[in-house]
Amino acid sequence: MDKKTKKYSEEELAIGIIFKEFRISKGFSQLEAAGNEISVTHLSNFENGKTVISTNHFLNILQNINVNMFEFQNSLNQYFQKKDLLLFNIEMADAFAEKNVSKLRMITEELHKKLEISSTISTTKKYRLEYIRAKSILSFVDSSYFLTKSEITFLENYLYNLKEWGQYDIAILGQCAQFLDFIHLIELSDRMINPSQNSINIPYVKQAIIQTVLNIINIFVDAGLYTPARKFIKYLENIKINDNYMFEKFTLVYNTARYNYKIGDEGALAVMNDCRKALEFCKCFNTSNWIAEEIIRIKDQNSKNN
Repeated sequence: MDKKTKKYSEEELAIGIIFKEFRISKGFSQLEAAGNEISVTHLSNFENGKTVISTNHFLNILQNINVNMFEFQNSLNQYFQKKDLLLFNIEMADAFAEKNVSKLRMITEELHKKLEISSTISTTKKYRLEYIRAKSILSFVDSSYFLTKSEITFLENYLYNLKEWGQYDIAILGQCAQFLDFIHLIELSDRMINPSQNSINIPYVKQAIIQTVLNIINIFVDAGLYTPARKFIKYLENIKINDNYMFEKFTLVYNTARYNYKIGDEGALAVMNDCRKALEFCKCFNTSNWIAEEIIRIKDQNSKNN
């Protein structure tokens, strides 16, 4: 075994190799990629698997070639033929939108296998959270899946111990919210939207918060808990959702109308139907069909209650 192999692992040296592929594909020279961060010689050694560079230098030269960490991680995983959890998330979202129950089951079982073979405490925690998330998403289309009491406790402990909420944490709260008791859900939601969070104004984090709060509003409306539902509607109205988040703004209009109808405003049903028609106009047929089914269900429930 040579000295280089002893010093650096294959995984560490592969980072430079993947960086080189990105740099060339983007049309950047080594001088342009290195910028003011490192020397061209250092970059050349990094790209050719002879050395590694510090994390802060790597993040900066990655920005120099207009590549984000998700893109890089995806390519690195493909290089080693690994499955990234971020890719699982995208696959789950697509399968859920398509109501592809078989694919959701496959993803969930694959995560369960990864959990069973994980060998370290840190890895076990990561895969247990992902398995909990997958089961929760699958439960929307297959009622035989649900979170156990121990899984709910594990998730709640994880969320309560957070000092800073990131995109991942916000998303998992929203996707598993239906299994949490209402007191804990309110407490955790308040922690998530705490303005002292350092990352709360990062665009993708803010968008994740909006999406999660929208889901939580639905849960409270369904449960007839109109006070917390109204509280979170007001929160979203006050933060003034950017026009770039058009779908989130649209969903807030629909959720508010749904809330208003539930508390006795018959005219809100027309707003819900307008939302359905707008989705049809945009050819978002899966969502428009879901809304049409929900409107029928809500009207039936209202008739029974009266």
